[in-house]
Amino acid sequence: MNLRKDFRMTTTRPGMWVAVALILAPLAAAQSYTVTDLGTLGGGNNSIPAAINDQGAVVGNATLSNGDQHAFVWTSTTGMRDLGTLGGAAAQSGARGINGSGEVAGFSYLADGVTYRAFLWTTSAGMQDLGTLGGSYSVANGINDAGEVVGCAYLADGVSLHGFLWTAAAGMRDLGTLGGDTSCAQGINQSGEVAGFSYLADKLTYHAFLWTQFGGIQDLGAFGGSNSLGCAINKSGAIAGLGYAPPNTSQPVAALWTTNHRMRSLATGPNSIALGLNDSNQIVGYFGKNSGAALLWTSTGDAQNLNNLIPPNSGWSLIQAWGINRSGQITASGTIGSGTHAALLTPTN
Repeated sequence: MNLRKDFRMTTTRPGMWVAVALILAPLAAAQSYTVTDLGTLGGGNNSIPAAINDQGAVVGNATLSNGDQHAFVWTSTTGMRDLGTLGGAAAQSGARGINGSGEVAGFSYLADGVTYRAFLWTTSAGMQDLGTLGGSYSVANGINDAGEVVGCAYLADGVSLHGFLWTAAAGMRDLGTLGGDTSCAQGINQSGEVAGFSYLADKLTYHAFLWTQFGGIQDLGAFGGSNSLGCAINKSGAIAGLGYAPPNTSQPVAALWTTNHRMRSLATGPNSIALGLNDSNQIVGYFGKNSGAALLWTSTGDAQNLNNLIPPNSGWSLIQAWGINRSGQITASGTIGSGTHAALLTPTN
């Protein structure tokens, strides 16, 4: 897994990939959803969400008519809003997280078109460059209601990439690694607990981690295989992500880590990833490659294909589910017409 890749907007985050597909039948008395098309920016064709807050606001990135990609925030009252960039109209940006106050975290290229930085966006101050850990590049992946931002940034050597926690009072703090030279923080909860992944000392194996203020970085292990990754964390400290297990150690399996049960498979089969969860332990993600399908795991562990839970003639093919809020609203990406759009799924019963 090469994290020294371009952080341009894709439908996967660093360290995540999938292959093949499953067919999941709808369950009896399953939840159903309406689908809202969140649209695009400036006449572009595509948009991809990344996160949703408890007020139903969604962030992500969208393609403009000239092919550039900009971070957006969408609300039901304002529609999709372009958050701009740190480098003017020619630069590109993407939003990765949003908190309950509507503050947004993400990354943007600077005017040189090469260097990218983590940002914090607020309605009052716009987009703020959060700096780095001594290197030239950084990206933010999550934010909590206290305005604490997490992500990863290069060190001064230009090789080492470490997870960080940023606060307005202390700036960017290096969270360290599990022995290797690479780590990345993916999510943060309201208590300031951080989930992510780190390479071990062998620089080949990577494990999900939990970081806390007093406990530091903790290796969450892996189930059966060598590697694991933490993608999101809720208020109770449960972490959703992926692991690898025999006999197909090259294929990811959606996973959930809790203090009671440690890391366990969500039993969907190989080639699945869990990307988000809410405080009720409802989990969303996807399986398959390119034309895969968005998934919902209920708090009882049942996996459901979200395409079976929306109106059958909607025209949508939901590919990936990214986040789920307290009321069960889900943000997903899917194809509609000739484009790929961000969508908001709202429970109907």
